[in-house]
Amino acid sequence: MRLTALIAAAALTGVAAPALAQTAAPAAASTGVTVADTRTWLTGLGGQVSEPTMVGNAQIVRIADQPLPWSLTFYACATLCDDVQYSATFTGPITEAQVTAWNRDNRYVTAAWYAPETEGGEASVLARYDVLLTANGAEQLREPTVVWLQQLRAFAQYLAGPAAPAAPPAGQ
Repeated sequence: MRLTALIAAAALTGVAAPALAQTAAPAAASTGVTVADTRTWLTGLGGQVSEPTMVGNAQIVRIADQPLPWSLTFYACATLCDDVQYSATFTGPITEAQVTAWNRDNRYVTAAWYAPETEGGEASVLARYDVLLTANGAEQLREPTVVWLQQLRAFAQYLAGPAAPAAPPAGQ
């Protein structure tokens, strides 16, 4: 009974004082990475990294890592970015059930399934991994990048399905 009263009081407080429910404008990040430093860091690791492009309020760099190219998106940041998202797009005969099963069974990389735009077309899937940064400098991306690349490869293998059995050697 007491819990119910507390919940009711909290709800009434929110109704009685709507100005308190408003959130302040986000402060400039005091931790994170710069897009330029991250691009330099990734290039130093041997990546072929594009110049950043703006899409809305996000800056995106694309990494031509073959056979699995991917992107790193920096959200709403002027100098230091503390909110990044790794992503990769897949197309093909991918079912929504496959993506649902992946999301159920895997923790870090999540996937969103998009139906084919035309009947008989191929579905697409966006694999994503979100990271909040709590220190300064691109070096803090080392572990998240390792996790991303491991999970990206696992996701690609999962979508490809089990390998077909090898043909027996000739004469057997």
